[in-house]
Amino acid sequence: MDLDMHTHSGRSVTRCRGFAAAVAAASAIIASPVFAGGPLPAPVVSWTGAYAGVHGGWGWGKSEFRDPLNSPANNPFFAYYNGPLAGGQLGYNWQQGNYVIGAEIDGSWSFVKGNTSTSPIVTSSTNNGVGYTALATATGRVGYASGQWLAYAKGGAAYARMELSSRFTPEVTNYDRDLFGAVGGVGLEVAFLRNVSAKVEYNAIFLPTETLRWVSPDTTSEIKHFVQVVKAGINIRFNGDDGPLR
Repeated sequence: MDLDMHTHSGRSVTRCRGFAAAVAAASAIIASPVFAGGPLPAPVVSWTGAYAGVHGGWGWGKSEFRDPLNSPANNPFFAYYNGPLAGGQLGYNWQQGNYVIGAEIDGSWSFVKGNTSTSPIVTSSTNNGVGYTALATATGRVGYASGQWLAYAKGGAAYARMELSSRFTPEVTNYDRDLFGAVGGVGLEVAFLRNVSAKVEYNAIFLPTETLRWVSPDTTSEIKHFVQVVKAGINIRFNGDDGPLR
């Protein structure tokens, strides 16, 4: 009886020693590249490379009008607007470790419209209708990547094509303006295929104060514009280091 117990204990000790040796050997194999200065495992996804994509979204904002002929109670008065937009983007990213820098241009067909009346719909009775038919930005991006996720901030130049329609006089007066300003924003992007990612992004567009000369009555208005945009889009990366998802 004593002999069997000692034999069983000896086998258990031998098995434990063998298991411990196997664990130690596996740990040494895994850790050896790190201690030896060897290559680390490839990242889950690489953001380096050019990309192109499409987006859709919603824009809203207001324009502030000041004019010396307006009554004090109506100076300034405001035009509020909102509506959908859709377009595309092109860009390039450089990734170093978890940090990503890049540059991007985008453009949108815009249906962001409104007016100065109490109704949000532009009709034949609207005194002043204001809208944007195009929006575009050229920005730099700085981001932090974690696995399949990329959080980023962006900033740069903005362009807006504004249309204004006034019905203060019997004849409708139309103005088209090209406005240049600045944009800042933040976004979040996730890679869900080898080289395809989806993003959601917020932009705040600041347009400089401008003057608008009216023919009748003969006066000059000062106008300030501010537009906000939320966009969701899809990007396809190409010509870069597209590591496979793991």
